[in-house]
Amino acid sequence: MQDKKTAKTLLDITAENIKKIKDGEIISVENSLGRIISENIIPQNEVPPFIRSAVDGFAVISGDFLEKKIDKFRVENQITAGYSKEIRPLNSGEAAFVTTGAPIPPNADSVVLIEDAEEYAGGYMVYKKKIEKGSYISPIGDDIKAGEVLFKKGHRIRFCDIAALSGIGMSSVSVYKKPSVGILSGGNELTPPGEKLKTNKIYDINTTVLKSLVSDAGGVPEVIGAVEDDFEKLTQTLKKADESSKYDLIVSTGGTGASFLVLENKEIKNFYDLVPSAIEKTGKLLFHGVKLVPGKPTSFGMLNNGTPIFALAGWPYSVLITFDLFVRPAIQKMSNYKDLYKRYPSVKAVLKNDIIKEDGVRKYFQVKLTKSGGSLYAEVISAPKPPSAARSLSPMINADGSFVMEEHIAHLKAGCFIDVTLNDYEIEG
Repeated sequence: MQDKKTAKTLLDITAENIKKIKDGEIISVENSLGRIISENIIPQNEVPPFIRSAVDGFAVISGDFLEKKIDKFRVENQITAGYSKEIRPLNSGEAAFVTTGAPIPPNADSVVLIEDAEEYAGGYMVYKKKIEKGSYISPIGDDIKAGEVLFKKGHRIRFCDIAALSGIGMSSVSVYKKPSVGILSGGNELTPPGEKLKTNKIYDINTTVLKSLVSDAGGVPEVIGAVEDDFEKLTQTLKKADESSKYDLIVSTGGTGASFLVLENKEIKNFYDLVPSAIEKTGKLLFHGVKLVPGKPTSFGMLNNGTPIFALAGWPYSVLITFDLFVRPAIQKMSNYKDLYKRYPSVKAVLKNDIIKEDGVRKYFQVKLTKSGGSLYAEVISAPKPPSAARSLSPMINADGSFVMEEHIAHLKAGCFIDVTLNDYEIEG
């Protein structure tokens, strides 16, 4: 019998219910990094639009060398990039000094490097080395051809693409709109950062970090607000957000409780299991409770007006892990990404600790990396006491990266290789 409480099941459910955004918008090319092109880009002009020199040197007729054996040339012109005057065609025995990017005179079919000229004085240039026809010349359309698809619909714009779009004369580009993601935090204990903390209150970490995570994933974060642990208020907030049609997705944190103690296959109603219950009241709860550490209470549903909603656990470390695992792929699918984009790469490392976990549970570990003898070694960072994989940020703060033990793996021995997803581009220490 297939286990229905796995991360894969939740990913499959979200994939079935998350829809791509079809609407596009026109934005400036200079602000288009990371955006997804919504229609094929077909250049109307060639790059380069004229025959140009690839180096500083002398434009010549190759036949003068190869057939006529001429090695002394009268330099008739000096042509620089952006030259706007009419350029006279070269005659046999003539050369023109050209700079990099400068147009080539008619009849010239090659350029020789200025440093290879044996002599250049008194209006003459002497050249005695070998030459190949077409050397150091960029023909019209050598880089980008007009009338051919340069970028297909669905392409994610990179820095080099911004250069190419600018090179074909585009100042704006049509891209898919970013999904608007509503952020909702739940809890009686929350205080906005910057305000004074009252007794037994904590700062609202999740709203701030979710805004950054949503932006990084390609969405536009919109703060719905923080809601007290009150079922009616929460239900009304979800209903209003859904009916406003402002949000392509809602992400809430806190109030997910532990209705499904997935490890023991028990169902226990929890008074503070508010968000899943509110989703059931205002839509359809499609998933609640995953065999995942951290993030067991993670939920997903569809509200009555068609807005998908992720309900994440309230612990910030859990939010960081479950966002990358579940929410990021959803936002990027909405954004029309072809492949999941992660900010940081993964590396192979040798595990320094024996690791044991519950069978059937997917679990994340934070690790410190060290370099020795040309290899990377990963040491698992223990959670503070009492042990909890979800409650503490310090292991992630002190870590260089994380790795995951899949559901079917219960034991990893020291010395085996693991895949570590880095927390940054550099490894400290």
